[in-house]
Amino acid sequence: MNMKRMGAWCGIIAGIQFIIITFGIMLFYPEGYSFLENTFSSLGYSVTKGYPTPLNWLFFATATTLAGALSIPFWLTLRTVFTETALQRGLSWVATILGLVSAPCLAGVGIFAADLYGLQHGLSTILFFILVALGIGVYSVVILLNTEYPNTYSLVGIITGVLCILYILVIHGAAMQKVAVYAIILYTVFQGYELLKIFEKTEPIGNVQD
Repeated sequence: MNMKRMGAWCGIIAGIQFIIITFGIMLFYPEGYSFLENTFSSLGYSVTKGYPTPLNWLFFATATTLAGALSIPFWLTLRTVFTETALQRGLSWVATILGLVSAPCLAGVGIFAADLYGLQHGLSTILFFILVALGIGVYSVVILLNTEYPNTYSLVGIITGVLCILYILVIHGAAMQKVAVYAIILYTVFQGYELLKIFEKTEPIGNVQD
């Protein structure tokens, strides 16, 4: 598998593993997990409703760290398809850098348990949503400038970015948080799938160039 296909797969796997791990934590959440009332952050508490839950913290930190790490090759790969003009190349680099900087912030959301490191957890959360929203937003512009990439992904990106900003600035709460998070996951999965289709046509099997 060449590096570009690997980057596309990373975008798909990042979200899927997050869903699987967090769903597993929900199943064993002390006294039951409320999908609409409990936040994702509560899955990573060191102590939940009076019960020590270090494994929850470990698994949640694993989910966010893996998602952040896997997003790095995804952002770098997404950039490679927008090379028609200097403007596209420049804007795609800006969007990619925003995405790359959001990666450690996403990891921090899980590493800094909210019940122990409230300030660090809160800052990591805010920075992640703002940075990823800006990165996706800039990519939405780049997609519109490209003559071959489907414009549908620009619309999906705009909606995803708006949902992230709404969550951070306007509509707080567990339900809105999940809408924003799952929107990001769908965005990366759909983009990863589109990249795989593009590379199937343009990248011969066995090509190891980035």
